[in-house]
Amino acid sequence: MPTTIEKPKATAGGGKSNPKTASAKGDIMDSGRLAKAVEIRSRIEELQRELESLHAAGSPKVVLAELHDGRSGRIDARKVAEFMGVALKPLSESLGLNYKAVHRSPSAPGFQKALRLVKRPLELLHGFFGPPESIRAWLNTPHPDLDGATALETILEGRADAVGMILENAWNGVPV
Repeated sequence: MPTTIEKPKATAGGGKSNPKTASAKGDIMDSGRLAKAVEIRSRIEELQRELESLHAAGSPKVVLAELHDGRSGRIDARKVAEFMGVALKPLSESLGLNYKAVHRSPSAPGFQKALRLVKRPLELLHGFFGPPESIRAWLNTPHPDLDGATALETILEGRADAVGMILENAWNGVPV
């Protein structure tokens, strides 16, 4: 309920108000304003929590954003190789990309399709395991669905799609 604050009116006794009465009125007005301010702050906090929960539930996020170039936003081959713990040259060659070109411009638009084949399994592994150390451990562990090869060996043989399919199936609960 809005409140209007008025100047105290002059009294008949020479235009002066009773100090005791004025002080009591001021205290009541101050406590009313204080209560209103507390109520508004409480409501603001409640709305902020509600807004944050809406953002958390529905706002899209880039998984493993650290693998992207800061300026262009494209996937950066050098960052992907570093994340996986491999040199840039074998990763480039496994993706059918020219190493010199990738070295010069690791996030070039022409490399994005090939890099997505590697990044998607890394995103899924991030969802399963979290930290990069755990992801690298999984990449370096032999897997029965890869005929005993590691996922990293399979990716570097140019078969990142096979690793991606195994992980997509696992993510979606499809038995192998």
